[in-house]
Amino acid sequence: MKQFFTFFMMMVCSSFFGQNNDAAVLQTILQRYYKAEKSVYKGRSQLLYLYCNRANNNGEILEAIQNRKLPENFVNDIRKKISTDFEEKNWSAELQSVFENDPMLKQKISDCKSLEQYQEISKRLNLNNQRFMIISKPLYDPQNNTVLVKVTFYRNIEHNSGAILLLEKTAAGWEIKEYLSPWAT
Repeated sequence: MKQFFTFFMMMVCSSFFGQNNDAAVLQTILQRYYKAEKSVYKGRSQLLYLYCNRANNNGEILEAIQNRKLPENFVNDIRKKISTDFEEKNWSAELQSVFENDPMLKQKISDCKSLEQYQEISKRLNLNNQRFMIISKPLYDPQNNTVLVKVTFYRNIEHNSGAILLLEKTAAGWEIKEYLSPWAT
């Protein structure tokens, strides 16, 4: 019974901390990319929107880490998740947690959008300077306190860009250490 209780507590804690990590990683990314954005007040257009769904990871992650010295078990875990993790997930709960921790971001983001909502807003406003930030499902290496996350910016005028972020956990929280395979069109 004692072993079962210990196992149960480990599972609950890992689930709780995993969600907590997702919110902390999201907050680090949003703080980085929304840093220069102006607060959205009545009458002011928002220029950067956040996609609600977490994008599935693909082979681009493997290409980006090809020349990196990452633990073999982490690389194998990434391969496995790319081929099996297609579950629909969104950022809504983590975004609410971020808003509680950083109210200034709430003034810059308002809420996340679906692709259809972004396209409708873009069409209605007819502005070419709006961007749609898409963040993939984080891939964690718990032994080395690192995470890989793909961030892509979609624009309706074809000036898209993105990178795979390598974040490390420090005493201060998650920090972006490197931008892997940055690209722009």
